[in-house]
Amino acid sequence: MDLKGKLRRGLHIFGSDNRDYGPIDRYDDQYAYVGERRIPVGAFERMDNDRLYLGAEGRRYFETENRLGDSGEIRVPVREERLDVEKRQGQIGEVGIRKTVEREQVNVPVELRHEEVTVNEIDVPDRPMTAGETGKAFEEGTIRVPVRGEEAFAQKETVVTGEVVVNREVETERQTISDTVRKERVDVDENYNRDRAAFEQHFGQRRAGMGTAADTRSFADAEPHYRRGYEAGYDPRYTGRDFADVEPDLRRSHTGGESWEHLREEIREGFDRGRRTSAERQRA
Repeated sequence: MDLKGKLRRGLHIFGSDNRDYGPIDRYDDQYAYVGERRIPVGAFERMDNDRLYLGAEGRRYFETENRLGDSGEIRVPVREERLDVEKRQGQIGEVGIRKTVEREQVNVPVELRHEEVTVNEIDVPDRPMTAGETGKAFEEGTIRVPVRGEEAFAQKETVVTGEVVVNREVETERQTISDTVRKERVDVDENYNRDRAAFEQHFGQRRAGMGTAADTRSFADAEPHYRRGYEAGYDPRYTGRDFADVEPDLRRSHTGGESWEHLREEIREGFDRGRRTSAERQRA
């Protein structure tokens, strides 16, 4: 988008979701400044009256803390989530031991003794009565003679006849806990700015080689495509892969209004140069 002569102080910047990021404090040919934040002119997608709208990738300039300090140094915090797994005691099940009461008829043989009474009348020779016998002579009555014997009675006693032993053993089981963690990946502006002139030269050569079908865009319009490919060149997911392997992923994530064929070479150039720069930095 060509914004030459259209930028001015106080012009409000909006995201694609109509979020107001604030007014422009100052600007130059390459950047617009909101407070301490610097936004490339190529990041803007359209202008509607007093509103300047960022493209789909433009809001990242407000989501990262890329503010300019007094010395011009940019400090970008890089964050990442890590999975911390802790162990805690808890009941994971139980063993049920059920006791039931059964009734059983028991017969126990026992021997009992008792007295048997036999009454016999016998004849004896006549004899005179003694003094002790005279007082009870000719008295009527009943003579009771106790008869003794053993009786059986049952008494129940509770005894322990056995035990149920429950053993608990600690088993160690290895489990793998899986979760999704996030981490922030930062493209260092210093590296991109070092290659920016090469991208501008590549764009000029492409436009000059189109002949009658000259590209009417400016480098500011094409720069987001170079930067997008450059960032993909730094992406660890694409390490060791060439552009032909990565292109389907980049194409699926393309949300701009331009056709993929129109901007493919710009993204490819950014990807190849970003990979080379990343490899040089790792070797250093």
